[in-house]
Amino acid sequence: THLLHSPERNPAIYGPGATASNLNSRRPFAGIGPLQVGESTGWSKYHALQLTLQKRWGKGLTVLANYTFSKSIDISSYATIEGNSAGPDPFNFNNNRGVSDFDMPQRLVVSGIWEHPRLTNYNPILRTVLGGWQSNVIWTAQAGTPITILSGVDNALMGIGANFADLTGVDWRPPSDRSRGQEVQEWFNKAAFRVNAVGTIGTGRRNQLRSPGAWNADYSLFKNFSIVEALRLQFRAEFFNVFNHTRLGAPNTTFTSPSFARITSAYDPRIVQLGLKLIF
Repeated sequence: THLLHSPERNPAIYGPGATASNLNSRRPFAGIGPLQVGESTGWSKYHALQLTLQKRWGKGLTVLANYTFSKSIDISSYATIEGNSAGPDPFNFNNNRGVSDFDMPQRLVVSGIWEHPRLTNYNPILRTVLGGWQSNVIWTAQAGTPITILSGVDNALMGIGANFADLTGVDWRPPSDRSRGQEVQEWFNKAAFRVNAVGTIGTGRRNQLRSPGAWNADYSLFKNFSIVEALRLQFRAEFFNVFNHTRLGAPNTTFTSPSFARITSAYDPRIVQLGLKLIF
């Protein structure tokens, strides 16, 4: 697959005496400065196993389950000609090889629809208030998205930046029996990384780690009320993240940041939305 990306084609060449202040004088075309060129030299690979199960029961109940086991690998996940998208090494794109930014090795989605009984044998008031509703639920569980540990310092001195952090040899995986608070404070072992050595892009690699996985459930309830033959009023009640389950965001991935390895964000809490729709 030939994918569009934009590598730096006028990088500063590292050598004795190289500093951040003489970047432009070390470029092959010193009078131009940074030069990104749109090229179809990117590539990607994707493999997946997809399973689907659908079951219709009596009395208006339907369940659909989809499971995906996959792996996506590339050297650049987004087609762009604005800015460098080929990683910190313009001489070997494969040094930016890793799982795709959107890679999600496992994802399970279960949805269900239940058409409530119409209560046709009940009195009109109960039939109108309680009968004929429809419940919908979507439950999703998925692995975390990939993250890259960055040095935070352009020690490669090529004027590109986004240097990888060096690996220290310490396992980045922390103990598995930690509390949620400990995970938030240090999602991965900070001792596993350090600033990259001068003249190198870093010994780490793109998308080596993952942010927290998550699960979420959304629920909706609605009913159509007939006004006249061709006119209906639909009432909807929608509950996003119905259980108000905390879904952690990605940790800070820049080694030189004071909040390195710390999670400082989360996805939306429960949101309730009520609505009326006129259908004609």
